[in-house]
Amino acid sequence: MKRITKWLPLLAVIAVAAVASAASPKMVCGLTGKEVKTCCCETQKNGKFLCKLTGKTVDKCCCTGM
Repeated sequence: MKRITKWLPLLAVIAVAAVASAASPKMVCGLTGKEVKTCCCETQKNGKFLCKLTGKTVDKCCCTGM
């Protein structure tokens, strides 16, 4: 029994980490196809978006999977 309780905290941490990584949405830049942690588009004054990865101006955000 002591053997199980010794490993129980480690198993709980692994389970929480697995759920957290599966629950976090993955974003992909539509112009480069690269996975990004945060949106790579920056809103400009004219209402268009600037993709920081490519430097291209687009009409709508190129990131998908948000």
